[in-house]
Amino acid sequence: MRKLLAYITILLISFQATAQLTAKFTVRDARKLCYTGDLTRNTTASFKNSSTDGDYWYVWNFGDGSADSIMITKKVSDNGKHEYTKDGLYTVSLLVIDPSDISTAITDNKILAAEYLSNYGSDSVKIVITHKTSTTTSKDTVHIGKNKFAKYSMNNCIEVFSPYVSGANFSYEIDDPSSEDNKAALESFVYILSVNEENFQPHDKDVWTYYWSIYNDKTPIANFHIDSTEYRYTFPKENYDPGYTVTLQIALDSSKFDAYEIENNDLQACVASQSIKIKVTDYFFTDSSRTEKDFEDRENAIPNIFTPNGDNENDVFYFNTNGVDVFTIWIYNNNGTLMYKQRAKTISWTGVDNSGHDCPSGTYYYVVKSDNKNKIHNTAGFIQLFR
Repeated sequence: MRKLLAYITILLISFQATAQLTAKFTVRDARKLCYTGDLTRNTTASFKNSSTDGDYWYVWNFGDGSADSIMITKKVSDNGKHEYTKDGLYTVSLLVIDPSDISTAITDNKILAAEYLSNYGSDSVKIVITHKTSTTTSKDTVHIGKNKFAKYSMNNCIEVFSPYVSGANFSYEIDDPSSEDNKAALESFVYILSVNEENFQPHDKDVWTYYWSIYNDKTPIANFHIDSTEYRYTFPKENYDPGYTVTLQIALDSSKFDAYEIENNDLQACVASQSIKIKVTDYFFTDSSRTEKDFEDRENAIPNIFTPNGDNENDVFYFNTNGVDVFTIWIYNNNGTLMYKQRAKTISWTGVDNSGHDCPSGTYYYVVKSDNKNKIHNTAGFIQLFR
């Protein structure tokens, strides 16, 4: 009997020495998180380690590439926990390593990371261990038996939505309809507001929506909500100093989720906003005078020469408008005969009369009026036409 018990004991010891380790974990909390620029929201993911218990290394990789994305513990009871601060879809993995056969030249140092490379033969695996002494950090490739190693991954188990943008979350520019072949007048109050897709690059673009607010001083003048990342907006009037306050609020589109999903993952306030002052000035006037607050001190920027000869250079007479007012222009020849009249928000003349005939080279006189009640665009002058 004693011999039988001894034999069984030997078998058990042998089995324990050669039994395959297991790596296993589950997600304890919500799998969908939201980072809005601070850690007060649901940014922490927790995992329950249910791997083989023993004197092993438990190497967590939380998948976001941050400085603390690798966590190494020596107790199965030290469950995984990580704070996510980047938008993305993350795979989490866990390695269980028995270090008993690894050189003390490695194990006596601080272990920073361990990474599975590949199987090595039929009964071992190849792993890379990063370790640090008091003076150096080294990476070593080692081979250990398959029975002393286990790995487990949960693909795309953590999804982080983040509307937070560290730089500007939107950009703006005056709408310029010009092309390389065709220069056109600017409508200087008309701006293209664009979500800054260099700074805001979510892993799922379809779940976001965009709220714009525009204030003149502290008075709200516009609020609109769009799913597009670009919007063409016309400011109502000039405001160069201090400018309009434009705010973009990036938020999760709740219609893309069911109510339980939003509530269960605490995504209700997954919102971040930024404001920019946009100086709006009237390009009807010259560079040097357009910022003068007294309109009577301003000089208009209407050109006085154009050459409609078909060479695609200066072929069209135009001047910049504000995109708000309707302008009327009358053009007369040297004899005072009306040659051309146009009424529109954007004015252009190709050198033809109202019947479509080419006007000859010469000096022409124009009168410009707008429906602006302050009559700030009313002016007159002459234009030299050269063919």
